[in-house]
Amino acid sequence: MSLNGVSFGALALAGLIGSFGHCMGMCGPLVAMLGVAARRDGSRLPALTHVLYHGSRVAVYGLLGLAAGAAGSLVTLGGGLSTGAGLLSLLLGIGVIVLGASFLARTGWAGRALWGSAALTAAMSRALNRGGTLGVVALGALNGLLPCGLVYSALLAAAAEGSALSGGAAMIVFGAATMPVLIAVGLGASRLSVQARTVVTSIAGALIVVVGIQLALRGAAELSLLPHVHGGGLVLW
Repeated sequence: MSLNGVSFGALALAGLIGSFGHCMGMCGPLVAMLGVAARRDGSRLPALTHVLYHGSRVAVYGLLGLAAGAAGSLVTLGGGLSTGAGLLSLLLGIGVIVLGASFLARTGWAGRALWGSAALTAAMSRALNRGGTLGVVALGALNGLLPCGLVYSALLAAAAEGSALSGGAAMIVFGAATMPVLIAVGLGASRLSVQARTVVTSIAGALIVVVGIQLALRGAAELSLLPHVHGGGLVLW
């Protein structure tokens, strides 16, 4: 069992729209500092600096997706194929819905741990001060490891893929969708107001909830609790 174009599209939209709100608020200051550091170091290609940084971050997301998808496949193989896949999808779908709802409700608890690791943030500070290609790549990789509710939601969806490669692909799609806005912020583009960021964060949360609902419905269908539904050649659930 794997996600289809519907869920991949929802993950991409959640990443893109979430980058306008949640990511801009949480990671915006960091990428802005990266832009300042690039100018400080006299970089002639500041855009390339940001592409390297975000490429490294998305690569880490891909590795996390590989691990999540592999873990999902182990759970699926632990029982009957349909039963194991159905239970996995149903449980992960519920988890994704809960995380997405936290963004909709604007509680913020799903992202409060963003700067919770002193060791991780200290390593990021050293990478930022080091500069150069290695420093930028290291900073991006470390950012990919930061706790983030939006990333956790995508990882749960990746785990439901039941395949390491599909899970990695899901996370790369999600991560790549966050790049345009954050690169623009790093290059000095104007930022949205706090009110606007709140609205788009809620929209991203709604998209995450859609992914969770689809996962839960597909799990219920695999367990024969309701019929599968197709639309336009795609399996809706």
